[in-house]
Amino acid sequence: MAAACRSRGLAATAVVYGLGGKFFTREFYRAQGELAAGNPATGGCMSLSFDVDYPEDAESLPQVCEFLDKLGVKASFAVVGRLVETYPDQHRIILDAGHEIINHTFSHPDNELLHAHERFDDLSAGDQKDQILQCHRVCQDLLGVAPEGFRAPHFGNVRGRLFYETLAGLGYRFSSSLSSAASPGFGLPFRTGYGIWEFPVSCCPRHPFAVLDTWHSFRKQKARHRAAGQFSALVGELLKLAWKNRGYLNLYLDPRDLVEFEEVRLAVILLAAGRDKLPLLTYGSHLDMIDSRLSLQQ
Repeated sequence: MAAACRSRGLAATAVVYGLGGKFFTREFYRAQGELAAGNPATGGCMSLSFDVDYPEDAESLPQVCEFLDKLGVKASFAVVGRLVETYPDQHRIILDAGHEIINHTFSHPDNELLHAHERFDDLSAGDQKDQILQCHRVCQDLLGVAPEGFRAPHFGNVRGRLFYETLAGLGYRFSSSLSSAASPGFGLPFRTGYGIWEFPVSCCPRHPFAVLDTWHSFRKQKARHRAAGQFSALVGELLKLAWKNRGYLNLYLDPRDLVEFEEVRLAVILLAAGRDKLPLLTYGSHLDMIDSRLSLQQ
């Protein structure tokens, strides 16, 4: 019996990740659109974010910001305290270019260069708070900015949500630490129990339980979308679905990959071109829009 159940489970997974992936994503965005119709403040928008996790990411920041500036695009950058300490000038370029800084912990637990062999999810609530608070202070001291948002390291592996209470206590407004497939509202932004707004990251149209990022598409051992034209086509597909359903698209990238891969640059160009259909906003600006619309409804 157990073997039969496992067999059916594998078959269902194969359907979703195979021919069913496109159908699943289409229905996912249709359901997202139905929810957004009842609360239009949360849908009809796009976000673009970058995780500055490695020295190569920090070193790429001047080129990334120059590229975004040419497109007139503003993005959110999740920064790690230790890398801000090592590369303060590169991180200041983010702010000088008008982008948003969000807290990505001080040492990024489970990063093999900065904090190996310990996951953020395994830390106590106190140690998680220390990670967040240390990064916050580094951003204040070296960059002159107090982040209002947070992204958990390797958020796809984070099961506990202890950090929401910590964020609320520190006066934070939002997080982007959840995949759309794991969110309660089909990927729409939602308010957590502690008043922190969560902005789920969009998943891959062909592998709908995996985030559509450059690790999934290019860098891991069995990367899914290395073929020319594939990654940008998938981003374009999500853009069309979000526009058609007045939903939400939240694309997450690594800075060095925008410099290295033409496909990533093409995907960002697609987002920039899609602003005639959906506004492309930082998380903070999107939340300002949500707050404004919700206040009008009251």
